[in-house]
Amino acid sequence: MALQSLQQLDQYKVTPFAPGYPVAARSFYSPVDNVHGALTDLLQSATKSLVIAMFGYDDDQLNQVIRAQLESVNVYVQMSLDQSQAGGVHERNILASLSKWENSKVGNSIAIGKSEKGAIMHLKLVIVDGLDVITGSTNWSTSGESQQDNQLTVIRDPLVAAEARARLDIIHDNMLKQMAATRQVTPPASQTATPTPASSPG
Repeated sequence: MALQSLQQLDQYKVTPFAPGYPVAARSFYSPVDNVHGALTDLLQSATKSLVIAMFGYDDDQLNQVIRAQLESVNVYVQMSLDQSQAGGVHERNILASLSKWENSKVGNSIAIGKSEKGAIMHLKLVIVDGLDVITGSTNWSTSGESQQDNQLTVIRDPLVAAEARARLDIIHDNMLKQMAATRQVTPPASQTATPTPASSPG
């Protein structure tokens, strides 16, 4: 269900926001604030689109929320994940489930790759319904959300969201092209061999 205001997230803040705090922004800090709860509500709030670029995708519960959105016929889901995460055992298992993420359904697009310069894609950025931008240092993992010193900020502004979306679309397109290039298969020898000239009639 869409969030009517970001103030609905105030329940996840240990120390209440100060009077006069901007209504269009909310910041949370792990390990003191309930960053996981705020993220869960935000991801579940998408009713039209959920665009994600995430380094450190290692949270089973958040993954389940996203998979539910992938199964929805009303929500467009775009995910850009960093290829190097496959080096971790848990991350590798999550990435290996790509075929189970309904990627073939209309309205779902998942890409795993590197940056345009061949380095890691280190963003932790989500856009919900073209309105709420979630950013900060928080990796989606138990340690990242509840043990490490991390920050999560939500900005409700369509112009900020539009700028972020333009950049994430370019990153996603580049990753899709990387994936397409690695899937190219060399044609069988029977298709590439030089045809034998037909003998002339005697």
